[in-house]
Amino acid sequence: MNPLEERLCKLETRVARYRNFNILLETRVARYRNFNILLCLLLVAMITVASTEGISPFRIGSFLAPVATPKARFEIPDAPTQGMPATRHPDAQRSGKAVAQTQGPIRTTGLQIVNSAGQAVVELGASTLGGRFLLNSAEGRRLVYIGSAAENGDGLMLIKSKEETNLISLGSATETGDGLINIRNKNGVRLISVYAYETPGIRINKKENENENLAYLGASTRDHGILSLSNASGKALVSMYADETAGNLRLSNNADQEIAYLGWNGEGRGVLKLNSETGTELITAGSNTKHDGLIRVSNRYGTLGVWIVGGDENGYVGIQDNRERMLVEMGATTSGDGLVRTLSPQGITTWASNPAQSTTGSTTSLKGDLDNDGDVDGDDFLIFSENFGKGQ
Repeated sequence: MNPLEERLCKLETRVARYRNFNILLETRVARYRNFNILLCLLLVAMITVASTEGISPFRIGSFLAPVATPKARFEIPDAPTQGMPATRHPDAQRSGKAVAQTQGPIRTTGLQIVNSAGQAVVELGASTLGGRFLLNSAEGRRLVYIGSAAENGDGLMLIKSKEETNLISLGSATETGDGLINIRNKNGVRLISVYAYETPGIRINKKENENENLAYLGASTRDHGILSLSNASGKALVSMYADETAGNLRLSNNADQEIAYLGWNGEGRGVLKLNSETGTELITAGSNTKHDGLIRVSNRYGTLGVWIVGGDENGYVGIQDNRERMLVEMGATTSGDGLVRTLSPQGITTWASNPAQSTTGSTTSLKGDLDNDGDVDGDDFLIFSENFGKGQ
């Protein structure tokens, strides 16, 4: 036999082996599938779920309006232990080996499934309040409870640690009947709450204190979406929220002062504000009523010092003193030439880059006094910015 024929023979042998292995595997899968179907049918026929002892379900306090993170309490006591004591099978060697055959429903007030040591690890029971389903550890500790709550009759599910500390609780709020999920750490401190309340949402708490929120994602008191982030002291420092018109971003400091705002200005136009640590407006960027770009710069007292306007054809820069009197103007003339000029506190032009605008003697009228009130101030600037670019 030449090497090629020898290789082909080996390959055919391997293919035959793989084919036999697949047939054996399919046979075992079919057996396991039939076994699972029989097991499910047996459990469905035997379960009559009700609840026995009282369980205090979730307790929630009132929520404050979002943006300032609400302080809410959720109390989830342990599941009851009376009524279905853990038992051992009378014959641990034969437990689970007898095959029971029956027709029709099985009627019983309790059912226990034991392990090889005779310890009840699965319990089904009934009482006047309903039924319950319990899963226990091999040491007899309660790990899972499914049943009804005594205070409102709603469904309740508790998942515990091996130390029997509540880790996950699913149920309803006692006061409202709304759905509620609590997730706790191994020390029993509630870290995450998901609820459908008057303002539904998700809360994330500090690992040391479940009453101090770090983050909130949900709805505001007006049913708008909101995201609030707090520091370790419980101060809400970042708020992102929506209202009837637009979205907004608000940043605060630890003294509850707004230090930055990005959103709309109440008239449908976008605005960016940067404030001092005391909340005084320092820089504002947005638009005027003609939808031209506008930047305002103020001092620490809130007095407007510099503004910049982008018109349809030309830009304009104005500088004023702390009494909001115009001192310097940079812009364009009506003929389209660039212009820089300085003014006295009385509004008189003292120097101009365009000779036609300079002053060689006394002046009886104030340059820039657009409202003719005897001075040049912010009112004149507003008139200028709203009419800038319209022409004469």
